[in-house]
Parts: sequence; structure tokens; C-alpha cells
Amino acid sequence: MDHARLEDAFWGTAFMALTRVFEPIRIRNLTVSNRVVRTAHDTGLNRGSIGDAFINYQAERAKGGVGLSILEAGAVHSSTTLGLRLDTDDVIDGYRRLMEKCRPHGMRVFQQLWHGGHQYYGMGGAAPWSASDVPSLNNGAIPVPMTQSMIDEIIAAFAAAALRCQKGGLDGVELHGAHGYLFHQFLSPLTNRRTDKYGGSLENRMRLLQEALRAVRKAVGDNFPVGVRMSASTATGSLKEDEIAQVVRTLESEGLIDFLDVSYGDYYSMDAVIGGMHRPTGYELESSGRITAAAKKVPRIVTGRFRTLDDVEQVLREGTADMVSMVRAHIADPAIVKKTREGRADQVRPCLGCSQGCLGGMARTGQIGCTVNPAIGFEGTLSEDLLKPADTSKKVLIVGGGPAGMEAARIARLRGHKVLLMEASANLGGAVNVAKRAPHLYGLADATEWLEREIYRLGVEVRLGTYADADTVRAEQAVSSYRRTASMPRVDGFQMAAPGEPARGADQKHVISSTELLTNANVKLGATALVLDDIGHYEAVAAAEFLIEKGVAVTWVTRFAAFAPQVETFNRAIPALERLHRGQLDVLIRHHLVEIQPGHCSVRPLQGAKTRNIPADVVVLVQPAEPLRDLYDELRDSTKGLSIIGDAATPRDVQFAIAEGHMASRFL
Repeated sequence: MDHARLEDAFWGTAFMALTRVFEPIRIRNLTVSNRVVRTAHDTGLNRGSIGDAFINYQAERAKGGVGLSILEAGAVHSSTTLGLRLDTDDVIDGYRRLMEKCRPHGMRVFQQLWHGGHQYYGMGGAAPWSASDVPSLNNGAIPVPMTQSMIDEIIAAFAAAALRCQKGGLDGVELHGAHGYLFHQFLSPLTNRRTDKYGGSLENRMRLLQEALRAVRKAVGDNFPVGVRMSASTATGSLKEDEIAQVVRTLESEGLIDFLDVSYGDYYSMDAVIGGMHRPTGYELESSGRITAAAKKVPRIVTGRFRTLDDVEQVLREGTADMVSMVRAHIADPAIVKKTREGRADQVRPCLGCSQGCLGGMARTGQIGCTVNPAIGFEGTLSEDLLKPADTSKKVLIVGGGPAGMEAARIARLRGHKVLLMEASANLGGAVNVAKRAPHLYGLADATEWLEREIYRLGVEVRLGTYADADTVRAEQAVSSYRRTASMPRVDGFQMAAPGEPARGADQKHVISSTELLTNANVKLGATALVLDDIGHYEAVAAAEFLIEKGVAVTWVTRFAAFAPQVETFNRAIPALERLHRGQLDVLIRHHLVEIQPGHCSVRPLQGAKTRNIPADVVVLVQPAEPLRDLYDELRDSTKGLSIIGDAATPRDVQFAIAEGHMASRFL
């Protein structure tokens, strides 16, 4: 399926009548109210057992109208570790409490049953189990090849876990046979080198999955839906679509599955599993459609960065699937189904596909977050349904119309305050207006464009082209004021790993910031460039890609031990490198920029003294920005109710800015 054609088709359905999305569907003997699914995804909210935060997270989506949620992977046996533990009866009570909150809203709930194989160690650091002793790409561990008794134990564990789900009141289960985990390791010839009845032919390699499904069915009976998640690998010599399709035909013919959930990729290409904002809508369908075509009797679920119910409708009409997953879209806005059904699709908070909050949050704090939705993981206290009108309506003045300022204005207005937003430039959006100019980053503007629509819809007074000084703020006599007018790029050669050794020559004309690179069409690029990354986030990636697309050869210099390490946490570093290496890129990790001269720079290893020259007609310094606190400093001792938020407080990414604006007005 052609990605460009598919993307055009989706965007062309902006006003499509949603006739298929809201149709109910039966999975075995269970009726699901609509065709929208939230497939399993890690949240970090239930380490070991089901707690209130996880229950509230699921209940918020149930209120929003989604038809089916599949709970994140639960470990069925002590030989694997991740999140929720399903190898103890303790989970049953948690399920019952979860269903008490979710069932009244009509959302069906399944549990994904999981074993990580060699991707994760066992409890207490025990050696992982797998089909063969092939090392794990995830952790380098060499697993223990499973004996027959170990295989029997795992099969029994899947059956016992499924029975606990049933006793807890859940509606069904899904066995995770995708993404390079245990069943996938048995299926793939790259990781299964066995010579017994579980290795060799595809018939043998699928045997473990078949036996586990049979055991689960025997445990839960005929009226409890049981399905499987599958995915093809992108790795050479691994499991491809034609073999997965044959597995599906076999499982379906034997009556072992009641639904099929198809994804894409594994640990060899995690960007394929969770595609970033550079991926088009429906990007997985080229692979998953070849697999769903093999299923003739059971409902089929697909995923692939679907963000609107129009997207879902298109897939359903094309017949590629019977249900469509919208995971990150529901992280961004849990009420996407409800709002769309009520004719308020324009009010749906958009998912950016950036993965900075969801995947990045897991890496940063061990808990899911969201760039555009500060309530994630805190629905029990921060759900927008819990917003209450203020006891007294106040006049709120906000200086600066970036993401933090607009979110502060939106929440203040929702609480009944009279809000005035002043912005010095001709447009709202703040630093996003610069970032969106970079290749593959225009999607960031979805957040600020949504915020802009919302504040106008809610009746916020906006004054563009209005520079606010201290006298302006005092004259408005606002009860509360927020100062949020960004920061300035720093181009002085300062480098955090050697603060006493700034790069000499940073004051020359060919030394610029990423902001100037992206906004000043008169910058002379030349043939070579040096990009200094002292932050590790996407800013330097954007600068390098901009230069590469202009045909400039780029040398990347960074203090870090890896390329853009913060970008790595949300699966966008490898795709960026793939694009950058289409041009000329040289990456120097653990290096220090010593001196900048016309036409070249000298660099040295951080742990060494020997320098070498690098050609550079232009030098782009990506350093920590400097906050602009001048107005706040002038007013803070004389103005009551004054707060400072966003980059003016301290420069960070959009997620922090929006969250800070939200919290400032929520508790005003």
C-alpha cells in the first residue's frame, strides 16, 4: 500500500460521515460498542500490582468512549520482569476495582499476557529464558534455552494468568506473539535454532504458541475471548509477513483465536513499532494488511499512528481491518471518541506523534507522560472533568503567547477568569514557530494551533504585536499575572563538560544559533558545517538535518557518549540518523570544540589534548538557552500574584512549558 496515497486519502476525509466507526462488533460472544481500540502499551503506573493511578488512567479513557482497551503487558511467570505481575492471585482484586470504574462507561477490557523471553531478565536478575541461546539485542543477555519442563511451566503460567483475568472480571485476553518477545523468538529463525519439535519448520516454530493458546482456552472456557498479537520483523532473515500470515491461518482454522491484533516491527526497529512524527498516518498497513488478509473469520485490529476517527473510518471502509487502535491519540485526549461523536472533533487535543512524553517519560521518570496533556498519570486529581469554577472571577494577565502562556490562558478561562494575553510578535506559538520550520517537525504546530483555537473559542482576549513592559502590566491592574516570554539562544561557546574552556572565536559572523539557521534566509551556508550539540535533545538534530537537506556536509560534535541521547529515549534518533546519513555526516562523540576560525574549527577528545581541524564554513552552536526574566525581576517585589512560567523560568521542551502553564492556572 502506497504511503503517500494513504496519507492523501486520510487527509481528504476531513468531513467524511462516520458510519463504520460507531458500529458495534462481536468478538466471540462479546459485543464491543464501537471499532476504536487502545492496544496494550506500557504506562509505568502499575509496577507489580494494579494501583489507583493505573485505574484512573484507564477509567478516564472509558469515560471518553473508547470501545475496547487492552491492558499493558502483564508478566505471566517469574522468569520475566516488566510492569504488572500476573503470576499471583493478588492481581484479581485490582482487576475488580478497575472494572468497577470502567464497566459503567461501556468500555470492554482485555489483558495482554506476556513473556519477554531473552529481552528481559527474570526476577532477581535471573538468567532469561528463550528458544535458543541467541543473545538479546535489548540487554546483551545470553538466555537459557528452554527445556521441555520449562516450556510446560510457561504454558501452564499463561493458562493460570488468563484464569486470573477471568476471575477479576475482565472481558478477554490477548497473548503477545509480536515485537520480539518469547513467542516471537520461537517463531523467528533468527532466534530459534532448536532441532527438536519446537524448531526448524514453521510448523514446529509455531508449536509453543499453539500449545499456549490451547491451554488458555481450556482454562477459561468457550465464552471468554482469546486473541493474539502478531508482527513481522524488519530484520533480514527474521519473521516476515508471509510466515505470520501462515501462522494466522493455522490458528484460525483450529479455532484458537477469537481476534487478531497486528502490529509491526520488533527490537531490531523499535521505530517501526511506535512510529515518530515523521511516519505517515497508517504507516504500518503495508505490512499488517498482508497479515490481516489471512484472517477470514475473526475481527482484525491494526495500528499505525491513527490520530482521528476519520482515519479509522477510512481503514474500516477499505476493509484492511475491523477495528483500529488509537493509543497515543487517547493519551493526548482521552475523550476523542466522545468529542467526535458529539460533533466536537475540532476540540480534540491532537497527538503530535513526537513520543517525547509517552516514551520519553518512561525513560525520564519511569512513568508515562504526554507533551500536550499534563494530566497523564494524574487523572485522579488533574482530569479536566475535575476543573471547578473559581470562587471569584479574577482578571488574569499573561505576557507571552507560547505554549505555556496559551495553556495558562485556556485553563484560567475554563475556570471562569477574565483573561488577557499579550504577545509581542504578530503570531502566537512562541518557540514552536521556529522549531516547526525544521524538516519533519511541522507537526509540532498542531499543539499550538489547537491551543490558539481553544483560547479564541473560550473568549480569551488576545493582543498581538503588543510589547508589555512593567508599566503596561501595572496599568492592567490584573490580580494575577504570568510572565512567559521565552528565552534567547546562547552562542558564546560555553560547553557544560568543560565550563572553563569556552570555544574561542564564537563571536564571528559565521557562528550562529539554530534559531538563526532556521529563520534567516540570508545565512551563507557554504559547503561544510559544524554542529555543536551541548544539549542532547532534538534541536541539534533539526539543525543538522536542515543543513544536510541543503547539501551541506555536517560534522557533529558533542560532549555526550552517543548521538542525541535524549532523542534516543523516544525512538527518533535512529530514524534521524538514517536520514542524515543520506548526506555527508561525521559524528564525534565525547568531543570538545576548542576554537572557531574562518573556514575551520579545532576540536579535541574530552579526555584528550590532541586537537584536529574540521572544515566548517558555518558553525551552529546548540547550547542551553538563556531565560528572559527582566520583566519578572522588575515586577516581582511590587506586583501581587505574579508568577513566572515556561522558558522565562527556565528553558525546557514543550511538554514542561504546557504542564507549567496548566498548573499555574489550575490552582490560581
